[in-house]
Amino acid sequence: MKNFIIFFILLFSSTNLCAQLPLQLWDFAPTNTRMYFPEKLGKAQEFHIQTDYHFLRFNSHDLKFTQFRSVAPFEKKHKMEQLVDKVDLNLMTMYLEYNGEKFKVIRGEGTADYMGEWVEGGKFYQRRFIDGLRLEDGPLFEFGLEIASWADAFSFTLTYEESFLPEDEMKLYIEFDFPEEMYKVSKSSSNVVTVEGRHEMIWELYSDNSENLVRSNGTQVVIEGNLSHKSLSALFKVRHAFQRNDEVIVVVATDKNTPFDRLQAYRDIQKQATVVKLSGNMEPKFGMERTKLILHNPSDTEQMERFIFEKTDHVKDITGGALILRDKDGYPTGIPIQISKNWHNDYYTRYEGPWIRGYTILAIPPRQTVELELTRVTGFWGNLPAVSHSQLSLSSWGKKHPTSHQLWEETAVGAFGESICYEPYGGSTQSMITDVRPLFVQSTKENIPEPYKYNWTPNVGGGDFLRFYGLKGHLRKIKEIKVEYKRNCPNLSEVIYKGKTEDGEADYKLTTFLIRSNDYLRAYYHVELEVNETIDFNRLAIAQFGSETYAFSHENNFAYGNENGVFLDIENEREKEGYSLQNIDAPGAAPWVSMHNAENQLPGKYGTWANRGLVLREWKSIIDGKLIDPQFSTYVHFSKKINKNVTLVELNLPAHIRSLHKGDKIDAVIELCVLPNEADSYYGDNQVFKEFIKKEANTWKPMYREAYQNTLQVNLKKGKLVRRTPLMIEAENDEVVVDLSNGLGYVPITISGISNYKDFKAIITRNGDFINLREQEKFGNDYWQTDFDTESRTWQVTYSIPMDVKIEP
Repeated sequence: MKNFIIFFILLFSSTNLCAQLPLQLWDFAPTNTRMYFPEKLGKAQEFHIQTDYHFLRFNSHDLKFTQFRSVAPFEKKHKMEQLVDKVDLNLMTMYLEYNGEKFKVIRGEGTADYMGEWVEGGKFYQRRFIDGLRLEDGPLFEFGLEIASWADAFSFTLTYEESFLPEDEMKLYIEFDFPEEMYKVSKSSSNVVTVEGRHEMIWELYSDNSENLVRSNGTQVVIEGNLSHKSLSALFKVRHAFQRNDEVIVVVATDKNTPFDRLQAYRDIQKQATVVKLSGNMEPKFGMERTKLILHNPSDTEQMERFIFEKTDHVKDITGGALILRDKDGYPTGIPIQISKNWHNDYYTRYEGPWIRGYTILAIPPRQTVELELTRVTGFWGNLPAVSHSQLSLSSWGKKHPTSHQLWEETAVGAFGESICYEPYGGSTQSMITDVRPLFVQSTKENIPEPYKYNWTPNVGGGDFLRFYGLKGHLRKIKEIKVEYKRNCPNLSEVIYKGKTEDGEADYKLTTFLIRSNDYLRAYYHVELEVNETIDFNRLAIAQFGSETYAFSHENNFAYGNENGVFLDIENEREKEGYSLQNIDAPGAAPWVSMHNAENQLPGKYGTWANRGLVLREWKSIIDGKLIDPQFSTYVHFSKKINKNVTLVELNLPAHIRSLHKGDKIDAVIELCVLPNEADSYYGDNQVFKEFIKKEANTWKPMYREAYQNTLQVNLKKGKLVRRTPLMIEAENDEVVVDLSNGLGYVPITISGISNYKDFKAIITRNGDFINLREQEKFGNDYWQTDFDTESRTWQVTYSIPMDVKIEP
């Protein structure tokens, strides 16, 4: 067998290395669960959960379960409007019974506008918690409602939130009323009821405790349990045609690091999954946790199982964290894992941190045993920092208000604090980009120790995209945001946010990328807008860094240019709010902006700060049928975060354009760089960059260098170019041959269309010379990333290519 691992040809004679795992393991890779608000936050009263098997609507304002429908395969890509019923039902009611009298659970006084907190969210699993519930005209007890969903299962859990238990016997009830014309309800066994909806899909409805009673009467289903259990769950799951209910996958988990302990693996009925408790047995930041998983299917039919890999105490380096399923030979498989985490513990909540969880679904063929390795790294994957994109719970952080504690996502290069955070609905910040922190910088002040090496650095956020202001000056928000996780670690992350403008006039799409390197922080943003109806506006920022509602930094200087040099370098004017510079043309192949000479906003806490800049990598925006030229501008705004005027940088259409019409399109790829602003603050091991920044720190030259030297030149000899930024090449008959030149740091290259994740040929050279990528390896096979493309059912492999040469612009 030939296995070319991108630098030179490696020949393996062992046929075992060529053998792939059973393809059924990837059956649930196409899974997507989405929880979203159909209206902008502040206006929305309900949220939706949409998966490949079901569509749910829940009115959190009125505490009503208003719609439940099965989703057929042909409906998976239906738009929301095609799934929403015209009539709102009231499918579920919750009670407490005391002395023969029932008291209904309702929203507490003054809490109805709060949507509940978004506890977990991602590709496989969503969880929301609505607290502050009370009884209508009953005892003064507080309750909560947890709503959770996998792709093929969901649950409602009523929780008793008081610290004491009454001495009197009390019962909890969850009752469902399914309209006869829409659902068929049948008793399946003593404690299981089946509910059949559209498309003849059968759902099993049961509870999590054998002492709870589940009974049905016509189309009504009642679940009853004692208050002493402190919770009551109603669990729904699809009855898969291929799966027997009496058979389960046998799971054995073992720590592969000394002392090789057997790990706890158990079936959690309430979570409808097998939970594997991780050991955390690894060196902080630089180590690798390895868990051996033996999965055995004893039955004569294929069996699937939902898995949760979790660490819930003493979580090391939680700000980073890549979870990777590898085969027994250590090859990354591309089986996706959702990463959710929480490190907040400001006050007690049910979901306070620290914890980190990985979610996935696996199918095992009949009578087969499969061995996998769950690999967890935090700071480094091999000898380079590991990239990760995770959902971060805000439970037990900050004050709650009607739009707070919603979806928050955290990306990290390494595990040295956050790198870039995103808040898609902007519930707390009204900004897509929130915290932004430089990489590999340390304090240069003897009496101020922070930032330390490999630790949190100062926040120089935020930023936003497609920021519309209406004719009356109000901010028009993006709604119905659905997230698609293409890849989340450890070489490259790629996550897509799709939504609509506030009144549905246009389709919004933002693709975010984070890459790993050893010099400074780089992220890429592909911004797309397709207009379906006329949008009139007073202002439109295609991209804005920071943002008018979240700005933590101010740079005193602004410069711009392109690959040929600098056009302007001036001090920022910030006396008067509004545009200070406008209609700045952005010609050339790599127009760039530098925001440098930044002020340290927390000089008593941090002994260094950072500069920012952007490069416009691609531009294909069409207005009125014509390709329109891009422009930059600077906008002065008073930042409440630092209590002073700051200068923001925007990417814009020409200022005279105040409306978009059907058929208009905005399409831009933007690179964001966060750079050291002091010569001695950088401590990374990129010697080329270290020498450069010592001479040119705190000037426009680092951004000119980025635009000029990091515009990758691709000489493709075999394969098909799919994407330039970040680079993706489709293999031809499982083979790619390409030469790269003109780059900085480590540049990601993704090879797509591979039929076998272990058996392909890729020859990648730099300036005609072969590259030994094994120099990035530390524990074995830990320098590349594998992902599974669900549409083509092929694999994609990403490498980080060292591109530095000793040439300065």
